[in-house]
Amino acid sequence: MTPEDVLLWVAGVRMPKADSQGARTMAGYYRSIADAVDRSGTAMEKVAGQVKSHNDGDGPAAFQRYWDGPAPTGAVPPSAHPAAVSGYAREVAEQLERFAKVNDEIRAALWVLAIQMYANIIFTICYGWLTGALEARLLMLVGQARWYGRIRDGLVQLLVKRVIYALADSVAYAGGQQALQLGIYGTSLAAGVDRETLTKAAGYDPLSVRANAVQLADGFAGNLAYDAVADALPGLNPASRYRQTFGRYFLRRPGVAGAVGGLTTRLAASNAYTYASNVTDSYLEGDGDGWTKPPALRQEAAKLFMHVPRIFVKYPLRWKNWPDVGAQTAGPGTP
Repeated sequence: MTPEDVLLWVAGVRMPKADSQGARTMAGYYRSIADAVDRSGTAMEKVAGQVKSHNDGDGPAAFQRYWDGPAPTGAVPPSAHPAAVSGYAREVAEQLERFAKVNDEIRAALWVLAIQMYANIIFTICYGWLTGALEARLLMLVGQARWYGRIRDGLVQLLVKRVIYALADSVAYAGGQQALQLGIYGTSLAAGVDRETLTKAAGYDPLSVRANAVQLADGFAGNLAYDAVADALPGLNPASRYRQTFGRYFLRRPGVAGAVGGLTTRLAASNAYTYASNVTDSYLEGDGDGWTKPPALRQEAAKLFMHVPRIFVKYPLRWKNWPDVGAQTAGPGTP
């Protein structure tokens, strides 16, 4: 497999093997054949006409009847053969052109799907920076709320904060995904990608309100599951002593152990995301297969594309009005 094949496989795309340019080249050959047959037909008509015009008698008259017909039932007279052959050749050329056009439309639609998949991977990698800001600011506001100050139990306080964050984070992530997807699909359609072909390739109408609403719900439920698992496992647990001010996206524990622990937890949480998303989609679509539909191998590969780069991110950006990061275990940092 070539690197391109691997990337397309991770994106869940299999490009057709057909060669559009080869089909168009063959169409040109068939048109050349049709032109040659037409020229030969013209020459044959000239010769047949000369047989009659230059000769008299029963023989030339019989030849003329044979050449022009009428032919037996279900047959064509010899004079019609060249036109029939050239017409057949032109029809083959036309079908080859149609095949090339459809093949190009399918490839264009599949490339849109692949681009959308990798844009989602990049979005997920970069979203962590936004998550850090969202988590820090949101939890600060919750902590300053009067109603929150009336809660005396520390465990209840932690649960309240995590639930509020998970809800806000899931809305932001699912909404961001759908906005990105709609942007890519809309741009591709405006650029000339055939909507019907894209719909068939994607399995749904990319501009359907219902389809996008279902996907939004799938992403929301999946991200809730992700946050729940990420909070529960030690690699990204909010109660960890390596907890940083800016949330789970950034490493709590320095060194290889922290990186591996964070990656392991993210992969487990990501699988929970996929499973919860599948179950939600199954419930909303009524197909009933979500409960027994584990992540596919290519999805696991995509998760590595998403989460391995995140183990190299150690510190958040320092923006104005963000909480002071000086007390972090690893100290204040830059990206």
